[in-house]
Amino acid sequence: MSDDNTASKNYYKRIAQELAEAETPQARYQAVLDRHWEAQRDLDFEEDDMYEVGGFQEFHSKTPSFHKSRRDRDWRVK
Repeated sequence: MSDDNTASKNYYKRIAQELAEAETPQARYQAVLDRHWEAQRDLDFEEDDMYEVGGFQEFHSKTPSFHKSRRDRDWRVK
């Protein structure tokens, strides 16, 4: 019975430590950098996926295709 109680105390103690670490200025700054970096990676992917046809923007991922190319999701899938 006391082992369960000790494990529970250790668990909540560790959770409190991690929440305290997340509130430090360094952790907040890192979170901002991580969100910015992830947004940049998402934008880079979207730009690579777009192309223009007759003044309209098309997406490689949404264009139906009957042949396999490197841009297809099932490239090299047998």
